[in-house]
Amino acid sequence: MKINIHEIPRGGFDLEEMQSSETLELGRDDIDFKTPVTIKAHVIREYDNVQIRMEVAAKITYSCARCLARKEQLLKKKIDIIKSAGEEKVIDLTQIARDEIILDYPIRFLCRQDCKGLCYKCGRNLNERDCGCEQMAS
Repeated sequence: MKINIHEIPRGGFDLEEMQSSETLELGRDDIDFKTPVTIKAHVIREYDNVQIRMEVAAKITYSCARCLARKEQLLKKKIDIIKSAGEEKVIDLTQIARDEIILDYPIRFLCRQDCKGLCYKCGRNLNERDCGCEQMAS
């Protein structure tokens, strides 16, 4: 979604498009995008500035870094950016959306903050129940 700054009408305009995660190059081994990424944008030009209000959304599944459970979640982010009209003539909203999604990725996904993970001996998911193995005291 590229917009020419000089073609933005006085009252601004709205844009909406869907992009696949492959097109946006959002892939990671621990994330699967179940739906395309929806990008909605409202663009206004005020004097020498362009105000961009975007919302990106997609449904993802991920593997918990501790217990390996697969979880589904709605990835949703609001983005507010002001760009100087003097810097460039064309603004790529798709690139802005991609960068913002990647910046929002956690270092590692957890199914919940207090996830107990897997037993290091038998591999049981300790969130479901204790396994009975002798655990090392921490």
